[in-house]
Amino acid sequence: MEANYRQIFQTSNPGRWNRVKWSLRVIMAVALFFLVVFFIALVNATNPSLPRLRDKNEVYKKILNPNDPTTFITRKNLRFQSFQQFIQHHRLQKPASFNRKHKLAIASSQIRAAFYVPWDAQSFFSLKSNAGKLNMIFPEWIFLTPGDSLQSRIDPAALKIMRDSGVRILPILSNHFSDDFDGRSVHRMLHHPAIAHRIIHQLKQLLINQHFAGVNVDFENLIEKNNDALVRFQQELYDSLHRAGLLVTIDVPPFNEDYDYGRLAQAADYLVVMAYDEHDDQSVPGAISDQHWVEGAVSAIENDVPAQKIILGLAAYGYDWPQQAQAANLTYQEALSLAKEYHAHITFDDDSYNLHYSYLDDDSVPHQVYFTDAATNFNTMRFAAEDGMAGVCFWRLGSEDNRLWSFYDQDLSDSALARKPIDFSKFSTVSLSNDVDYLGEGEILDVLATPEPGKIALELDTGDMLIAEQHYESLPSTFVIRQFGAAQKKLVLTFDDGPDPRYTPRILDILEKEHVPAAFFLVGINAENNIPLVKREFRDGFEIGDHTFTHPNIAALPPRLAIYEIQATRLLIECITGHSTILFRAPYNADSEPHLMVELIPVALARKLNYYTIGENIDPEDWDVDDGVNADTIFNRVVRMQNRGNIILLHDAGGNREATVEALPRIIHYFKAHGYQFTTVGDLMGKTRDELMPPIKNKKDYFLIKLNYFFATCTYWINNLLWALFMVGIALSLGRMLFMGVLAWKENRQRKRQSPSPLLPAEKPLVSVVIPAYNEEVNIVRTIRTILENDYRPLEIICVDDGSTDRTLEAMEKAYGSHPLVHIYTKPNGGKASALNYGIARAEGDFVVCIDADTQLKSDAISELMHLFADESVGAVAGNVKVGNEVNVLTRWQSIEYITSQNFDRRAFDLLNCITVVPGAIGAFRKEAILKAGGFTSDTLAEDCDLTIRILRKGYRIRHCPQAISYTEAPETWKMLFKQRFRWCFGIMQSFWKNRDACFNSRYGALGWVALPNILIFQILLPLLAPLADIILVFGLIVLNMESKIHILEYYFVFLLVDAAAAYVAFAFEKADYRKLIWVIPQRLVYRVFMYMVVLKALKKAIKGELQHWGALKRTGNVQVVTAEVHT
Repeated sequence: MEANYRQIFQTSNPGRWNRVKWSLRVIMAVALFFLVVFFIALVNATNPSLPRLRDKNEVYKKILNPNDPTTFITRKNLRFQSFQQFIQHHRLQKPASFNRKHKLAIASSQIRAAFYVPWDAQSFFSLKSNAGKLNMIFPEWIFLTPGDSLQSRIDPAALKIMRDSGVRILPILSNHFSDDFDGRSVHRMLHHPAIAHRIIHQLKQLLINQHFAGVNVDFENLIEKNNDALVRFQQELYDSLHRAGLLVTIDVPPFNEDYDYGRLAQAADYLVVMAYDEHDDQSVPGAISDQHWVEGAVSAIENDVPAQKIILGLAAYGYDWPQQAQAANLTYQEALSLAKEYHAHITFDDDSYNLHYSYLDDDSVPHQVYFTDAATNFNTMRFAAEDGMAGVCFWRLGSEDNRLWSFYDQDLSDSALARKPIDFSKFSTVSLSNDVDYLGEGEILDVLATPEPGKIALELDTGDMLIAEQHYESLPSTFVIRQFGAAQKKLVLTFDDGPDPRYTPRILDILEKEHVPAAFFLVGINAENNIPLVKREFRDGFEIGDHTFTHPNIAALPPRLAIYEIQATRLLIECITGHSTILFRAPYNADSEPHLMVELIPVALARKLNYYTIGENIDPEDWDVDDGVNADTIFNRVVRMQNRGNIILLHDAGGNREATVEALPRIIHYFKAHGYQFTTVGDLMGKTRDELMPPIKNKKDYFLIKLNYFFATCTYWINNLLWALFMVGIALSLGRMLFMGVLAWKENRQRKRQSPSPLLPAEKPLVSVVIPAYNEEVNIVRTIRTILENDYRPLEIICVDDGSTDRTLEAMEKAYGSHPLVHIYTKPNGGKASALNYGIARAEGDFVVCIDADTQLKSDAISELMHLFADESVGAVAGNVKVGNEVNVLTRWQSIEYITSQNFDRRAFDLLNCITVVPGAIGAFRKEAILKAGGFTSDTLAEDCDLTIRILRKGYRIRHCPQAISYTEAPETWKMLFKQRFRWCFGIMQSFWKNRDACFNSRYGALGWVALPNILIFQILLPLLAPLADIILVFGLIVLNMESKIHILEYYFVFLLVDAAAAYVAFAFEKADYRKLIWVIPQRLVYRVFMYMVVLKALKKAIKGELQHWGALKRTGNVQVVTAEVHT
């Protein structure tokens, strides 16, 4: 037993450690290589080119009867004055009539009005921002129907804004009931007094009930032979409304013989002269409102109408004329966006004060664009102010140049400008706008422009205060979004957030069974974890789009991170399918008409990355299962929303999608039965799937894609392996706790039924208590005293000083050097095993009790141990070790560990005869068994574990005695605890490795099939994998959907619940203080990380093969003394 042992794992050859190091380096290098490849691919990703889209509604219409071009030749208008000539001429005039007329106009505040249309969201946004700068507004709300009645379409949100701002509301009475102005309805009303009376009465009641200020009459495309009927109606309307204190205005186009301006002016408070549409959508290209034409129009009307009754209509829009085709209306922002898109040069015509540019579209069709801007409006307003008109009104809110608002509410007459000059710097800098201009119809979105500052250089005519020239140096823009895909009787099914292994396969089965196409918008992390499903989606012909990698709110991310979120998923799709994608849908914001910045930012960012955003108008909110959404709810909502659009939004992942799976066949059957066709996004766009998902052709990109695919596949299998390990770990841990709990309970019941067989006093054998001591001067004397206080006799105490460097030997000799039961020896330091063997060799008794020098025994501990040796097959008995120094949180946690782990496990393994550690703190041995097993050896640091296993292998039975209680001093600092646990862990690894031949060996019964596998799995492998499980847990709670989070938390909760229950049972067995259980959960969580570090260090030392020393812990002597009667 005194032989020198070479430690298990010890080697002088560094080859093993070097091989491991280089293997780890290679693995890390390979992983780093793929990460670099992925990062390069992400940063330098080549975005697929976008196919040009053309909405079917934009096919050009030929004009059958274009107007005579000569009608609009600028030379024809030279008979009219320019604004500059008019202002200069009127300054020189001093007739009383002019002065009186001018004073009348400005005696009260000048009218600043605008037309509002509810059918354009931009009109609403402009109203919301600028209502305070208006004092009159004409909303398009009241319509004359073909049934000779009135219909109101009042916009409540706009009405609230108008009322809150205090602006006078004069809704438009219009004959534009459906697609065009209906002259026949007006004709019936004008020629049937009963209809006219009824209409006037209805209108009057409506205006009064709504507290409106009056009405604006806008009848166009009249079919009257003369003006009499219209004047007669207007007079009756005027008289009726005036009696109620209501205003009456009427819109009149210039140069139109359908209107008798003089007589109409007598039947109205104001004439709104629509001094625009000089050239319209049916004419040849030309200025919208040439200054000469405007001046001429006003002059002609002022022959019959006083200026103070005229509200001058301003143009705040434009037209885009394709060659030989009908023009399209343009807002100011749309005009600038087109110019920017086609790199057109904008020219400000200093003769007409209108703007113009030309371009070739994608089909090489020439276009002419004319429009107005704030400079046009400013100059026209200067003319109106100097002419003494009542005010101005522009068509329309939402299409204007936002610079207009910097001066629109000001008096622009000479005298007013002298007092308060205009700050023209506001004209030069075009501020950004977050408003959105929409073109076309449909749920497929293409961003034509995003908010960017513009720079415009001005040249002023300071003498006449006119803007003489403009140069658009850089084009300003706001959000301009073109919508595509509107179609009749066509629907597209789209699924977000997948794939999910539970729901996506079932949805695919349904779609394939019904022969219905669909588009899947993938979350990258889900796609990475379900590569086979992504392959199936592509293989089966479905369209695949990008839904970001982790499903964040893109608008809340830094731009670079947002780009990575989007591009990472595109790269993954390219890896898996060999095809890219140009389809994108932002998480949380799939609206087909985004207006808020949180909705617009993802759409704009995606467009920069060459994506089209696929919105939706049919959203049954199938994700909201927490609020009771079921299959019936989803189906009914989709049916109710069918007229809203063409694209249906559903989800195949992200939570419990049973309701979606159940509702899907019903949705398909219903719409097929009602004549709908289920189609693809590509069909709505007029594109093939290969155009939406172009194949990767670039060789360099293809190489990166293949590398990334390999990386993604490895990640997929690693993730699945880790998840499997996580689930297996949870299952094994739960199974072990249940198994150990049942065994411990059964052992406890069995122990209670059996009465111990005490030895008769005359038959009591001599017991030798061996105490190895190294630098234990703090505890050794008290330890010897507690043994002497024990009630067992005959007894001898053998104290072995293992070369202590402190006063351990002197303390023993001073206190018990002459005691007849105490034998004190000293030897050179050789480690604990050496000291134990030294003492055992000098022991006289047939039974040996080995205890640590810091252990204090209860008075009956040895007697309780010896009871179990009545069975001749018992080779050793493990005592019950408790922490005797619960002085801080750390020692309290160790106390819990001793109760719930070590002692609890021994109870369970006692039943199967596979206890693997008779603790060094208190353990009794049959001396014969020790000698047969070869004694304590120095080739492991866990000499007690090693000897216990060898005794079992010799065929002895090892028992546990919970009544034999000892108190040990637990480490009070993390440093000391780490040192102790490293020695235990390393020693257990050595002991397992030394006895690995017995593992899963039926010859050794429960030792081979229970105890040793328990060491391998639960003391070596799982502590190593525990941090990975924690990482999976935390990662899952961060990135997974709520349902998956709930599942993970359920597993973890069940694990904690079973663990807590097992702890409760262990405490019950030990009759411990239940209040300690409040520390169980924090103790478990901290210990997991702590033991990971311990096991990792032990594994590293094992691989390196360095010699490890037993070492000594710093003692404090804080163990509570166990007092009892002394037996000599």
